[in-house]
Amino acid sequence: MGNTLSQGIEIPVVITGAAVLLSFGVAVVVSVLSAWIPVRRASRLPIKNVVLGVAEETQVSNRFIVGIGIVLFLISEILPKVVTGNMLYIAGGFSLLGLIIATILVIPLITNFLSRCLEHIYVIIFKNEGLLASKNIRNNKNITQNITLLFISISAVIAITVVGNFVNTYITDVFNGAELQGFADGEMSPEFVKHVEGMDGIENLLPVYVYNNQMKCDDITFSRLEATDNLELYNRMLNLNYTNKKMETSSVSSFLKSRSVVLSENCLNRTGCQVGDSITITNGVGSNSYTIVGSFKSRATDVEAIIPSTYAVADFNAVNYNFLAYTAIDPDSVMIQIRDLFGDTQNWSRTVEEFNTDALSTVGAFLQPMHSMTYFILLLAAVGIINNLLINYMQKRRSIAMYKSVGLSNRQNIKMTIIESFTSGMIGAFIAIIISYLEIQTIFIVAGPKISMLPELDFMTFLSAGAMGVLVTLTGSVVPIVKSKKMKLVEEIKFE
Repeated sequence: MGNTLSQGIEIPVVITGAAVLLSFGVAVVVSVLSAWIPVRRASRLPIKNVVLGVAEETQVSNRFIVGIGIVLFLISEILPKVVTGNMLYIAGGFSLLGLIIATILVIPLITNFLSRCLEHIYVIIFKNEGLLASKNIRNNKNITQNITLLFISISAVIAITVVGNFVNTYITDVFNGAELQGFADGEMSPEFVKHVEGMDGIENLLPVYVYNNQMKCDDITFSRLEATDNLELYNRMLNLNYTNKKMETSSVSSFLKSRSVVLSENCLNRTGCQVGDSITITNGVGSNSYTIVGSFKSRATDVEAIIPSTYAVADFNAVNYNFLAYTAIDPDSVMIQIRDLFGDTQNWSRTVEEFNTDALSTVGAFLQPMHSMTYFILLLAAVGIINNLLINYMQKRRSIAMYKSVGLSNRQNIKMTIIESFTSGMIGAFIAIIISYLEIQTIFIVAGPKISMLPELDFMTFLSAGAMGVLVTLTGSVVPIVKSKKMKLVEEIKFE
């Protein structure tokens, strides 16, 4: 480690075979279904009606679609708020999927409703071009597909941005409220601790015995059990938040008198015990009964159980410390001395400031590809939108030619196309902002018990993502505009 104040943090990339196969399988299934469904529907049409051009499919009533969409939406919103425990993850996944499906079901009806409302506004602002543009949006499957594409794309961009920003904030806020200014993680003898205690500027020192996946209580293994004789200092150093204030006072008192254990709230729920119960803790070397005297939450540590170090020595033959936290007048100077004291011994020693800086840098680098993915998502949306606009142009080119033959100018046609694109972009952005907000709320309802922190949502994130979606749609409208300017009226009017 030497005298350096920087130390890298590595996050390994894990790509499992199951994940690759699942992605491949989903891609194949989606491709097959997208080809099979229209073929299946077309094969049911009578050949005579197809030849005569009078084939019609049975239409599902709008009321039925709206009903299904509303019911699915309500279930998706309510379900994560009424379930607990492991079912919360299943409910969260269903909720996210349900919100997307419900929205896709009602987008055509929302589009028709909004286009009718906009008719009265557009006829005042944009005159006849606005009226025709709003009518062109109604019952237009290509426009509806564009809005759906925008909704999915913008929602994904917002979710990625919000979650990414939250992770950055969460990582650098881990020690918020904790008093420690530096820590050392490695094997340390009592002499090592005494040497650190004698360093200039040391104010508080907390040495801790650590047992990782070594201690058991019945059939449950504690992922991390720590031992300290100064629980009051431990509470301050690592910002332990007890279930209630009286519990903290009684826990500190009990630690001085008897074999006591404090459990994290998650661990307490996992064991099925309550405060006041006695449990037997064993590690294969020793075993003894400990009374549960309190429960806590903490973002600064992932410890599941804390016992007095006096009994860790007596019952489990603890010798060397494994973790040390401190406060000092000059934390950086003390950290350099601690690293020198370790020498070649393996350790991970950081000041809190270094930890925050390194964590922010590492997580930022890790999240950068995910943030870059937002541009790729918008690019895919742009390709889909341009494709739909081209199909829309091909279906409308005869009517456009007829309008032009009776006086519609290129300027008016461009104006109508831009109004249609802008309106569909705004509708897609509006829907995406609302649904993505609900999706983010669901994500943090599910993750809430683990992270104990709520995100601060920046409304500008939602607006900027919506604006990018509108810009993508307007950019895509250039293609049909160019095509219509090159239109040959006589040939298009003859086109069937």
